[in-house]
Amino acid sequence: MTDDTSPTTDNFARIYPSYLECMTQLLIALREVCDSDLDKALIMAVIGDRHFARRVSDEAPTLANLGATEVRPGPSVNTLSVAQYTEIPRETVRRKVNALVETGWVSSDPKGNLAPTQAAAEALKDGTHATIRFIERMSKVTGS
Repeated sequence: MTDDTSPTTDNFARIYPSYLECMTQLLIALREVCDSDLDKALIMAVIGDRHFARRVSDEAPTLANLGATEVRPGPSVNTLSVAQYTEIPRETVRRKVNALVETGWVSSDPKGNLAPTQAAAEALKDGTHATIRFIERMSKVTGS
């Protein structure tokens, strides 16, 4: 436990119950849209995170262009890097990524670089809306 004080630690008893409720609702929603597979949700999150880190535009992505943004060349994400980052076994990640490619949620180039697709954005819109509710609620609770 840290001795540091911050607005979060100073208000932890007020913030944590709302955080826990919001996080639980978010996990339930993500589990539902990912066929009861939270590893799939985590893999999609990592692929999306790396994709958006390489966006060409500094404009915030919108729901309309989610999964369809142009990216600049540079470090990307592949099955091995997802496995290492998440500590999910590589073979499990490989199987799940292959399934995500087959369903059209993830694209894979000839070098194995992964990116989310517009189809994923559409299929996961309930998860995206759950994420928006999470962010909105936590913003209210923390006053951000």
